[in-house]
Amino acid sequence: MLVLAIIGYTFLAIYEFVPLYKQKLWYDFWTNAALGFFSFIITILLCLNVHIPSPEKPIREFIISIFGK
Repeated sequence: MLVLAIIGYTFLAIYEFVPLYKQKLWYDFWTNAALGFFSFIITILLCLNVHIPSPEKPIREFIISIFGK
């Protein structure tokens, strides 16, 4: 599964990043690269069965602190 994720992200990087680089859309390129890298790291961690805590509880507490119950 790990190899499949790496191959998939390689194709995605070629498909997404090369046109942005050739067109010199630097803001879009670096934003896409940062989000893609973050997504790749999360995918690798999930493939390795690393427990990633859910952000549901902090989001819920943040919303309750803004709007109240």
